[in-house]
Amino acid sequence: MTGIETIFKIAGVGILAAVINSILDKSDKRELTTFVTLTALIIVLVMVINMLSGLLDTVQSLFNLYG
Repeated sequence: MTGIETIFKIAGVGILAAVINSILDKSDKRELTTFVTLTALIIVLVMVINMLSGLLDTVQSLFNLYG
């Protein structure tokens, strides 16, 4: 997965969360907007953690660390 694809995926999650929050605000369900925002944050964090895992694997193989 390239860097641009990841940036677009993260931006897509953010835009989708913003649209859903706007719809929920207009329908007087503001208590659900917090859950939508937290869900979007968790999704993005999982994506970033997967990227960091790949980076650490690359660094490990580059320097032949730990075996």
